Amino acid sequence: MNTNDIKPKNCPICKISESIFFISTKALMHRKNTEKYIFNQCLTCKSVFLTNPVSETILGTYYTDNYLPYKGPKAWGKYLSFVAKNQAQLDLKRVRFVAGIIKTTAHFSILDVGCGNPSFLKLLQKKMNGICTGIDFSDFGWKDSEYNSISLFATSIADFKPEQTYDVITLWHYLEHDYNLHETIQKLYQCLAPSGKLIIEVPDYDSVTARYQKEHWQGWHSPRHITLFSTEGFKNLFTKDKWIIIKHSRHGTLDPFTLWWLGKMQKKNIDWSTNMEKEFWPLVFLKIITFPFFIFERFFSMGIQTIVVQKK
Repeated sequence: MNTNDIKPKNCPICKISESIFFISTKALMHRKNTEKYIFNQCLTCKSVFLTNPVSETILGTYYTDNYLPYKGPKAWGKYLSFVAKNQAQLDLKRVRFVAGIIKTTAHFSILDVGCGNPSFLKLLQKKMNGICTGIDFSDFGWKDSEYNSISLFATSIADFKPEQTYDVITLWHYLEHDYNLHETIQKLYQCLAPSGKLIIEVPDYDSVTARYQKEHWQGWHSPRHITLFSTEGFKNLFTKDKWIIIKHSRHGTLDPFTLWWLGKMQKKNIDWSTNMEKEFWPLVFLKIITFPFFIFERFFSMGIQTIVVQKK
């Protein structure tokens, strides 16, 4: 496919058509195929967006039982407990992040959009006594009875009918998947209590790892990721009449090593459906030798960014 033949679509944020080709990728973390996905950069807000997304009706074909994030620790066979511990550490980082944002935990309510396996909500409930709700397109992540104390709904944010408003809404690597950004932001606004806060973590395309790994970088995650945000893009989405941007950090709770390692495996053409046991010790070795590099994530973006926004 000649990228010059691609007709630019409107930017999902600015709604304008002035954009330029940025990068093309294959379908990432997916079976081998010849599909090509084209990302353009908006000339107004500098965000990057997918110009040829697949229809939402067939998107499920890219979220199979072999999709690594869905398999979770079980994908690692006998090393399951080590990987589960790593997930627990990530959940704790996110709980601490929320604790640093809210002013009180009295009757504190939280909605996690795209909750997947709601282990984060379970830990937050335990640590902060929060009133927890989670939504996702599928109940694949919470069929275990251990989550009975959390209100969980298999629904989209557009179809979600909340029975209350929330003090905090978290979107851990959800917003980049969204097909209807402005409608979603408006729905989130309606779901928030007065002065409620959004916590959003997404990939950062303007990062060291993205520039180095190019089309293999897992932040593209094509065709699942629709929009990758710039600072100006966030300002456009969260207008001053309704929102206050409290904080924007070029790092987050997700270890940027994870995104880099996934990109490295993508370039290696790994079979994502196989047992990952054989990759465990090479991963540990890479984690150790790259630690001096990733320790600088607070000074140079390594692929993750976080924004906290308050409802006026």
